[in-house]
Amino acid sequence: MKKSLIVICLFLWTVALAAAADPLKCDICGALIHGKYFYREDDAVGGRKIMCLNCEAITDRCFVCGLPVKQGYETLPDGRIVCARDARDEIVSEDEAKQVGVAVQYDLDRLFSRFMTFPGTNMLVSIVNKFYLENLFKNPGAGQTCVSIYGATCSNPLPGNKIVHSIAILSYLRKPRLMAVFAHEFTHAWMGENVSHERNAALDKDTLEAFCELIAYKYMAGRNETFEMANIRKNEYTKGKIDVLIEADKQYGFDAVMEWLKAGDDKTLTIESLARVRAVSGRYVAASASSALIFAPTALKATPVPDTLVLKSISGSGSHRFAMINNATFEVMERGKVRFAQTNVMVRCLEIGNESVTIQIDGSTETKQLFLRSTE
Repeated sequence: MKKSLIVICLFLWTVALAAAADPLKCDICGALIHGKYFYREDDAVGGRKIMCLNCEAITDRCFVCGLPVKQGYETLPDGRIVCARDARDEIVSEDEAKQVGVAVQYDLDRLFSRFMTFPGTNMLVSIVNKFYLENLFKNPGAGQTCVSIYGATCSNPLPGNKIVHSIAILSYLRKPRLMAVFAHEFTHAWMGENVSHERNAALDKDTLEAFCELIAYKYMAGRNETFEMANIRKNEYTKGKIDVLIEADKQYGFDAVMEWLKAGDDKTLTIESLARVRAVSGRYVAASASSALIFAPTALKATPVPDTLVLKSISGSGSHRFAMINNATFEVMERGKVRFAQTNVMVRCLEIGNESVTIQIDGSTETKQLFLRSTE
């Protein structure tokens, strides 16, 4: 009898604890959940979202986060739906998106200066809708072409051994994703000038795309965009080849991966045959990770560095303005690493005006105002 009473008390105590706990709510509609529910990963910012049965059944989904939308969403001219939260973070203006591309090109030139020279004025960038990209899937055109759901690059040969790269980037992307897509497509442009047509045709297409993703991955690593790095690794676009190239880069160095891409003896690499990254132009050069030239994400071009923090430019408009301070580009409230003198500091951009910005350096409670310098 006494034992039964203890069991009953424990049961009632458990029920009381459950009742006292916060009720489970749907992250989409806010309704209390009783019974079954679903989990869905948030593709925009990460983390699991809980959905009730009714919200899971909704077919309208935000193209940014992948979650159901019920109200307050925006429908783009090409039919894509954006939830209210993600609509606040997307780059809307074509000029602003192109300015992000300029900053990415600048960053890539510095980060990879020991290995690669990216094309410059012969890249024509357009910000397009999804219909444009879908049509490119059907009619890729001439030259070496890459088409994905976020961007496309076509490298077209011209008379006089010249090449022009036509690059299309999907509109209405969040800034980290936009930067990663630009890095990917700029790498295709580099391939158009540095990888022969024969080698391009022989390469496994998933591995070719994985090299572009590797550049985007390393660029995101340099900016500490860990969520976007995880997105690059988990998406199925390269069918797992991105992980192979990341491991090859880790073990043998970025220079080995790049030379293999240009003149390797094999059309692809696998985890099991990773050492074949050293088989280039009919020769196999044995090398260990300790002797390889390893790429460091923070390695920057050996160009003159300002002795202090310098505001170089202000661009964009409205709520999407950009300020370039030394080597880094910021939006309002964005935090990032800035190089000056012989050190790096973490800076948060608090405000962007017409001729100046207000910043705060990590570890300091004071703010500092930087002004554009006259070019006269």
